[in-house]
Amino acid sequence: MLYKNPYAERPKRHEIKTVLTYPQYIELRARVGGIMTPDPHMPGPEGYRITSVYLDTLLEDAYNEKDSGVQHRNKYRIRAYNGDDSFIVLENKEKIDDRIAKSSARITRADYDAILGGDFTPLLAYDDPLCREVYGLHQAKGLKPKVIIEYQRQAYVHPLSMVRVTFDCLISAGVNTLDMFDSTMVTRPLFPQQEVVLEVKYGEYYPMYLKQLLQNNGIKLAVSKFVLGCDYLKQNFIVL
Repeated sequence: MLYKNPYAERPKRHEIKTVLTYPQYIELRARVGGIMTPDPHMPGPEGYRITSVYLDTLLEDAYNEKDSGVQHRNKYRIRAYNGDDSFIVLENKEKIDDRIAKSSARITRADYDAILGGDFTPLLAYDDPLCREVYGLHQAKGLKPKVIIEYQRQAYVHPLSMVRVTFDCLISAGVNTLDMFDSTMVTRPLFPQQEVVLEVKYGEYYPMYLKQLLQNNGIKLAVSKFVLGCDYLKQNFIVL
């Protein structure tokens, strides 16, 4: 199992993921927009673009733990928004059963470039436990960039029980580079029929009227975007 962050206790929320057909998405987004508030970081109704470089060990611990259904696991990634390299975030998403907790640290473009080149030592300059954790995993288990996942996200929030609803559209994987700022990056869709991933995150309880609002006939997502991206590359004979 990947190394568990032993540092400060992070708030944990429940997470539910569902795959929607495009018509289901249109209907549900209209319902959500009528009662929930757009996330303040969302610049417009089309949302914002998220691009993430996911990391994994030489033995593909993160991939195998998710594929095997391990209940306590960690997933490491480097993320940027709308292609802006002035705000790059190193993240760990820790999952315990159906709850998640995230830790993050901002890093510079120069340090991101170093990591892409296989040099994780710049992380030691940060006084941050996550940076030291990722450096340690690189040294001990060969943690390195594995796949790029990109999508357009629309997000809505509600103060009751910290409910956050997101719709992830146009989900794709990078196929010719591991640098999310590479202008020649080519992506391929992971859901060719325009399916959309609905994610619902909430705190200690799921308010009943919001639960009823979000009822749909979608299919519960059993795998992650990261795993789908890795599978796409493997099935197309690209060595990870």
